[in-house]
Amino acid sequence: MRRKSDWQRWAWHLGGMGFLFASASGLAQVSVTKEAYLGWPNTYVLRNEALEVRVVTDVGPRIISLARTDGENIFHVRQNEAGKKGESEWMLRGGWRLWVAPERKETTYVPDNQPCTVKVTGRDTVEVTGPPQPEAGIQKIVEVRIVPGKLRVRLRSRIRNISNVPREYAPWSLAVMRPGGRALIPVDEGPVDAFDAVRSYILWSYARFDDPRYRWGSQLIQVDHRQVRPGQPWPGSQRRRDESKIGTDSKQGWAAYTWRDLLFLQRFPFVPGATYPDSGATIEVYSNAEYVELEHLGPLARIEPGQEIVLPEEWWLIADVRIPEDEAGAMAALQPWLERTSR
Repeated sequence: MRRKSDWQRWAWHLGGMGFLFASASGLAQVSVTKEAYLGWPNTYVLRNEALEVRVVTDVGPRIISLARTDGENIFHVRQNEAGKKGESEWMLRGGWRLWVAPERKETTYVPDNQPCTVKVTGRDTVEVTGPPQPEAGIQKIVEVRIVPGKLRVRLRSRIRNISNVPREYAPWSLAVMRPGGRALIPVDEGPVDAFDAVRSYILWSYARFDDPRYRWGSQLIQVDHRQVRPGQPWPGSQRRRDESKIGTDSKQGWAAYTWRDLLFLQRFPFVPGATYPDSGATIEVYSNAEYVELEHLGPLARIEPGQEIVLPEEWWLIADVRIPEDEAGAMAALQPWLERTSR
């Protein structure tokens, strides 16, 4: 397990963060309420002046919606799976979820279709604990905090070893994005006279470099969902030809998705010297004709019985931002937000 110092700049200094936001009109408005949503009666809604986050607890832990106030959900939700629970098989559903890597049927795809326990802290934080998963030897705990006066949500995801033997996992954050947008993935650069490689492109067996959804740049990989068409299954496989997955070993600690004039920006730590799964991937993108999945991973770690690994991250949802399709224009539009969110 990594020492706490590895995550120091991402720690939650709750006393210093300022739960109350002073403005000319007084204190910023933040709230947590329980409401029915898409057929799930126990959905916790975190609100501030600009954002709404909906956390489903009848299954999960799952964050099913992130939207600007009265705006559209940036996440994709399968309507035929919404409002249901208790299925015997793992369900995609949509929204955001927490997984463990390496990807294995017996540990990663344990169904999360049962009710969670919930603890509300103050006016801005919900902690959701999923049922034990003895097949994987773990339990998942997700803390969601909406930041007063900001376009920002903070997550702190924990994987706890509930078995009596050590386990090795990496925490894995997956957001199912609504269709029709572009994923924006940073790639690393280095001195042109260097001898060492500075970046890796990681392709799954069903990905193709010449797929029109991909734009391979020197600063960005763009995954354009508008270029994905429905496909037939590969011969002898259940996987379809419209499916594809790539990854990279980016050290920059961010990934983004743009849809119309909305920009979804994730911030997360990179740990130098750590071992990451999937040939060193820190960011991955799975896509098919239905949706795009924006994924990032923490380091692989040995978890002793009773101990936890932690993955902190921040989300920003920014309106009225148009990201050009050319790489130079995209980076110019992103740069002010990358600078603002790095502080």
